[in-house]
Amino acid sequence: MPATEPPSPDEQRRTRRAIRLWIAAGTVFALTVLSYSGAMVYLAERDYPGSVVNDYFKNFKKFNEFTDRLEQQEKLGWALDTSVHSLPIVGEPLQVQVLARDDQGRPLPDADVAVHFVRNVNSRHDRWVDMTDQGGGRYSGEVRLPLPGNWTIRTSVTKGGHNYLARRFLWVEEPLE
Repeated sequence: MPATEPPSPDEQRRTRRAIRLWIAAGTVFALTVLSYSGAMVYLAERDYPGSVVNDYFKNFKKFNEFTDRLEQQEKLGWALDTSVHSLPIVGEPLQVQVLARDDQGRPLPDADVAVHFVRNVNSRHDRWVDMTDQGGGRYSGEVRLPLPGNWTIRTSVTKGGHNYLARRFLWVEEPLE
């Protein structure tokens, strides 16, 4: 068997340097992953408005109440058309119009109409619209939305002890400069 020579000092130095670089790269990678995870946990805790309830009986009861309300709403047969009549841009007036019709397609006059613009990220930015009856089942109002992005529009019509809720989505643009 041939005898093996010990590695030269240059080769030993290169090997130690390569090992140190791999250790440094591994450390940087681990710190990057931990920092990213920590930032995501912080943002999730900061922005999440509620807590998770593990009371399954309470959740089941709420779900049943929700499905009962949906069934009652479906039996009413009402139709709500919520529309905006201007380009949705941050800070500019947004014209909102609701057309409410009964199950026969006739207008629903003299109803209580509420429109709620919900900011899905933070409820502090939600906006309510004061709706005025224009006659013929038409209701209108105006709102200014403070932030760009996705908004949920919840329209509620109450008349004769019955309530009907519709939901739509709206994308709001930033103003051009």
